Amino acid sequence: MTHARTRTRASGLQYASKCLLFGAWCVVLYALCAGCQRTPPRRDDTYPPPDALEFYKPYAKQCIAETGVSVAAVKRFSDEDVFEDDQKLKCYMECMFRVSNLTDSKGEVHLGKLLETIKPEFEDLALRMGAKCMKTKGKDLCERAFWYHKCWKLSDPVHYYLIGP
Repeated sequence: MTHARTRTRASGLQYASKCLLFGAWCVVLYALCAGCQRTPPRRDDTYPPPDALEFYKPYAKQCIAETGVSVAAVKRFSDEDVFEDDQKLKCYMECMFRVSNLTDSKGEVHLGKLLETIKPEFEDLALRMGAKCMKTKGKDLCERAFWYHKCWKLSDPVHYYLIGP
């Protein structure tokens, strides 16, 4: 009888261990899935700032005409989790920098000029977004502009936006 009890007790311990292990895996999977969920970008009456959107609208129209990018591609990049290899979109981003005089001849963003265009209440947000995006990469001006935008978007997908028409 004691031998049967020992076997039953051992089976019970194995069962409990398996339950604990299963529970631990559930916690890990839950944590991983929670990390995978995308936080939607902030879009409301005050953000992106309406005055900034209005100010840059003529530049956006000019750059769409110059590059031939689709408005849908600009919106997808701004509002969705999309990083298309779209040369027209990349050159649209470069055009927006160039016509608003925010980059130098190497495609490097003039941080001071950029901050001058941002309302004081959004400066800290912009600085945090751009802190990891200081060492530009890319073989040409369009690639460099895209690199900035992609870096900013990955850094703060909630507050990032790409101005369109």
